[in-house]
Formats: sequence, structure tokens, C-alpha cells
Amino acid sequence: MKLRRQSRRNSGFTLLELLLVMAILVVLAGLGTVAVVQLQKGALTSTATIEIETMKRACKMYKLNAGSYPSTLDDLYTNPTGMSRAQWGGPYLEKPVGNDPWNSPYTYNADELNDIVTIRSSGPDKQSGTADDVPEENSN
Repeated sequence: MKLRRQSRRNSGFTLLELLLVMAILVVLAGLGTVAVVQLQKGALTSTATIEIETMKRACKMYKLNAGSYPSTLDDLYTNPTGMSRAQWGGPYLEKPVGNDPWNSPYTYNADELNDIVTIRSSGPDKQSGTADDVPEENSN
């Protein structure tokens, strides 16, 4: 009889062992969460970069057909008033220009004299002119 009682006491986990296992699981979950957040941030930045490059190419095609850059990014999808469909030659995008991945509008500027189109996203902080803008402030 004594042996049975003794084996029952030793067969379970102590509170300390359970707490230790739970602490390890919490640390692992935290590391996994940080990795997922970093991957998502990179994916959103890549999405914005690809969308900006697509819009820049569409602006250049627009200029080839219409003789000047569009006045707004919406002109890449919708025929601007005062321009015939033949002059416009579009649509240049499959769908209307939406917001960036952080749900802010893209900024657009066309410099006809220097033949430069600038399209930017204000990035996750939604503030223009900060380090997280897409593309970065020092790139063109």
C-alpha cells in the first residue's frame, strides 16, 4: 500500500514545472509574433513599391499617347473630360488608383520640364517627409 501512495505523488507535474513550460511557450509565441509583424511590414512596403512603379509606367504610357502627364492619377483609369477617347488611349491601369497599403492616398507630382513623375506613399506613420515614406526620401 505504501508504494502506491508514493508513486501517485511522484507521477504528476509540480506547479513550478508547469509555470516553467508556460513561460517557455510565452517566449516562443512572442518571438513568433515579432517575426510575423516584421514580415508583414516588409510585404506592405513591397506592395506600395510595386504599385508606385506600375503607376509610373502607366504615366509614361499616358504621356506617349496624350503628349503630357496626367493631371491626376485617376486620369490613368478614367478618360479625362475634354479629351477624346482616341487622344487618351487608356485605360492604363486595370482598376482605379486606390489608397496605399496603409489606407492613405498616394501623392502625385509630374514635372513636365524635367520629365519626372514622383509618386509617393507616406508609409505606416501616414506622415509625409519621414523615414518610412515609400520610396525612401533619397530615392527617385
